[in-house]
Amino acid sequence: MRFCIDYRRLNVITIKDAFSHPRIDEIFDQLSDAIYYTKFDFKSSYFQVPLVKEDCPETAFSTRDNHYQSTVLPQDITNGPATFQRVINHILGPARWKYALAYIDDVIIYSKTFEEQLIHLNDICTILKNARFRLNPEKCKITQTQTDYLGQNLQNGEIRPSPNNINGLLNTRLPQTADEACKFVKAVEYYRKFIAKFSQIAESLRKFVSTTRTQQNKGQKLNYYYINK
Repeated sequence: MRFCIDYRRLNVITIKDAFSHPRIDEIFDQLSDAIYYTKFDFKSSYFQVPLVKEDCPETAFSTRDNHYQSTVLPQDITNGPATFQRVINHILGPARWKYALAYIDDVIIYSKTFEEQLIHLNDICTILKNARFRLNPEKCKITQTQTDYLGQNLQNGEIRPSPNNINGLLNTRLPQTADEACKFVKAVEYYRKFIAKFSQIAESLRKFVSTTRTQQNKGQKLNYYYINK
């Protein structure tokens, strides 16, 4: 069960944290030479980051019985991802870009040999233990030669779209509204490097984003099916 609080009003007035996430393409460039992978899943990742005392009142919420405030990083606040990225970058330290990477709370350890993987795995486990970060062992994947990470499938140095994600796109119905067309193009765009002439194929769907359903023509339908191939 997930604890949900509506922080939309707080997010509107919050000064945005511009701390950047690592670039997806640079992550996969780094992973392309590896053979062994370990993925870590944190147990309630955000809740392992404490808030400074003066910020706690900003997270306050009321129930029918009482008034509470969070003492840890709550989910759904606008600066949550940037804050966690900063924390995990600091924790991983020099290991980042050498044999460990994290995109927010998605941590991966990568190595060229099994022996290296064991050494790297031990190092990161020690680092996380010292930082008092807890893992969810049931969801961790240890020393895999094939794994999915950030929507891509990694195996023997090759990077391909994750079959699960591709199946989801293939089963998407033909966009009926501008909003559906926009969402579809954005979802497919993540895999544009695997689609030859993607910009040309997607152009008519991009135009459809600002039009209505009645203006959809045969060419747009053909392009939709071509992308899905």
